[in-house]
Amino acid sequence: MARSYYICSHIDPLGLSPIPGIALDTLFLVAIHALAVVLLSKLFHLFLRRYHQPTAISQVLAGVVVGGMGLRNAIVHVDVDNVEDMYGGYISAARILYMFLVGLDMDIAALRHATRRCVAFTYATVAASLLLAAVVSSGMYGSMMHSPVKTPELLAATLMLALTNTSSMSVARIAGEMRLTVTENGRLVVAAAIATNLICVLGDGVLSSTTLAKEGSHQIKKGFLALAVAGGAVWAVRPAVTKVNKVNAGNHHVSIRHLAAMLLAIWFVGNIPQYLGFDGMPTSLALGMAFPREGPAARSVADALSPPVKGILIPFYFATIGMRLNFNTMSGAIIVPGVLMTLLGLFGKAIGAAAVAGYLNIPLSDALRFSVLLNIKGHVDTMNMKFAKSEGVWAEQALYAMIIGNLVSTLVSGPVVAVVRRKEEEAYRTRHQAMESLGAEQELRIVACAHTSHAAPGMLSLVELLVNDPDEQPAVHVIHLVNGHGDGASRDAVTRMNTIVDLFTRATGIWFRQIDAVVRRDGAVASAVCGLAEEAHACLLLVPCHKEQRYDGAMSCRLDGRRDVTHGVLAGGAAPCTVGVLVDRPYRNTSTSFTVPSSIAAAAAGRTLLHPCSDRAVTHVIAAVFFGGADDREAVSFASRLAGHHAIGLTVFRFVKRSTYDTVTSSARVDGDLDDVALEGEGDVDERFMWRFYERYASRELAMYVEKVVESPSDVEETLDGMAGMFSLVVVGRGGRQPPELMAGLDRWADAGGEMGPAAEILASNDSLEMGSVLVMQQHTVVMRQ
Repeated sequence: MARSYYICSHIDPLGLSPIPGIALDTLFLVAIHALAVVLLSKLFHLFLRRYHQPTAISQVLAGVVVGGMGLRNAIVHVDVDNVEDMYGGYISAARILYMFLVGLDMDIAALRHATRRCVAFTYATVAASLLLAAVVSSGMYGSMMHSPVKTPELLAATLMLALTNTSSMSVARIAGEMRLTVTENGRLVVAAAIATNLICVLGDGVLSSTTLAKEGSHQIKKGFLALAVAGGAVWAVRPAVTKVNKVNAGNHHVSIRHLAAMLLAIWFVGNIPQYLGFDGMPTSLALGMAFPREGPAARSVADALSPPVKGILIPFYFATIGMRLNFNTMSGAIIVPGVLMTLLGLFGKAIGAAAVAGYLNIPLSDALRFSVLLNIKGHVDTMNMKFAKSEGVWAEQALYAMIIGNLVSTLVSGPVVAVVRRKEEEAYRTRHQAMESLGAEQELRIVACAHTSHAAPGMLSLVELLVNDPDEQPAVHVIHLVNGHGDGASRDAVTRMNTIVDLFTRATGIWFRQIDAVVRRDGAVASAVCGLAEEAHACLLLVPCHKEQRYDGAMSCRLDGRRDVTHGVLAGGAAPCTVGVLVDRPYRNTSTSFTVPSSIAAAAAGRTLLHPCSDRAVTHVIAAVFFGGADDREAVSFASRLAGHHAIGLTVFRFVKRSTYDTVTSSARVDGDLDDVALEGEGDVDERFMWRFYERYASRELAMYVEKVVESPSDVEETLDGMAGMFSLVVVGRGGRQPPELMAGLDRWADAGGEMGPAAEILASNDSLEMGSVLVMQQHTVVMRQ
């Protein structure tokens, strides 16, 4: 018993391993514990996953079994007070490495887009928690403290940090596993948790550096040193990693030597604050956020760290929350304060969330659920319990109470996060995911597909033109459909796609997140693509057309499986959002080609294109075709978003029937008095939609509006064929919901283009090398699923 206590309490300053001579013994014990909790957590999760509980709950319960029910004592006897000493180094490693991965995977642009909401939510919950803790601190002394405290101020300050703190690692892990980070509300909770944790870490550092602490003056010097190291590392990481990427250009991964050097640097920089007596989480998070995402370096580091961290360190991290529990020491004097701590934390967060819910337009019920997630405390070590114990703030009973409170706060989050996930998924499935109904303040979540690296530039260039502000554009998921029949060929295909994606990331500033989907059965590709789009909560799904341009300009389908993909994605109700099918023409002779980012294309252009409404030079001249119906409204909505790009000149062509042409409506449009015109029937929606377009874009000379009066099918065909050589991209609705009087007589095109409709088929089948690319839009229809 005494020997075990000696083993568990002597740890080196970094907290990395026990002292020499007994390191193997301690490592062996920890390995047994880790194996036990991993196996038990998997067993528990077989049951809990039916109720959509995160694996963290199973891992905490496994820790309770290993620790609180005596299995830990059967392996080695360790007092609860010393569990921090025994597992401290390994918990620290998990936090440093995982928070680096969180920073590396963080969607910074989406976070920047939600800065106002995040700041308001964090400020409200932190302020309410601090105020509540300050009020109740005097009363908490009688129920938790049984030894004199140096000063009441020190007790109040420590209690305020303890009640306010949020475990950013626990929240990030649970939200990421439950796929909440793809939603605005999910990212809000994660960002607020990280911000709250950073505030408390800063407060703890300031508290330990004041004159109230024994080592206050020394800690101030160490604090400045820790800040200098962290700042220098964050400043140097980009040029250093960029150099590594250049050396390993064209490879999927960097060399073993470079990978080992980067991993050692990450470990060293993250542990320096720990060595100086501060929390290393902020440094590792900042290092991950500053790490360049493009290039083989980021892929190599993520692929090397993710399996061991998520497969071993994270389960053990959550298990140690439960392993601290010891039922032999439980009593009312410990359980009651522990539950009281949990309730006070929940109450403080709930007050702040409720106060800010109206300002952020969040339903009160949702805000209260978010407050529960922000009350997850994780580990006692996040509040630097060693400092609290050394200063005489916490008595032994307070430590046990904190353990109970942290355990309860984590377990309570399981059912709450399951409800949040269900509500977010229901909201996505029942919402009209169409660009027509997308507000200016809402983010555009895009998923783009590509079969090969040869076809990827056209798709990525189109995505770039959609983005007016790369700094606030959420990550764009690029699904690379890889043929899984040959391993060597598949690896080469992935590497070539990496090169293209990295090029566009550097040139555009947009974060393209590549997903390599192995294709083994053509029939399952469409459903897999739609499933990935739903997981990403996409508003727009862009897929390549099965028709490809040959060198002579002819459009043909080279692989029958790709036709099945186009048909499957466009099938009614299959896609969870609006779909755009890109018929790319990389070999056209005139206009400009979607092969490089617009900034590069502008520099390399041999001739100047002018905006249709001004003498401003542009890189792309684009047209949108409107007959009527939901798909055509979506096509014009898509084109309208393009009109905001500085490199685009847009013209919208509206087709109207000569025999039914409403001159009154046309005059009203020109005179700006649409409200005085009586509109009835389905045309009312189209008419009001086009009027809004005219008001917002055409009247302000942001786009050209042209009405094409036609009478016969040949007029339609002639007008569409006449667009060859004029535009680099033509956006058109799929059809099927267009006015029948305009589509009459185009039956042969409807039969030939069963997937895309007659107007789109006329444009997509044009064999002229002068014709530009075509984007066929299908607006999302909400389908209630059983």
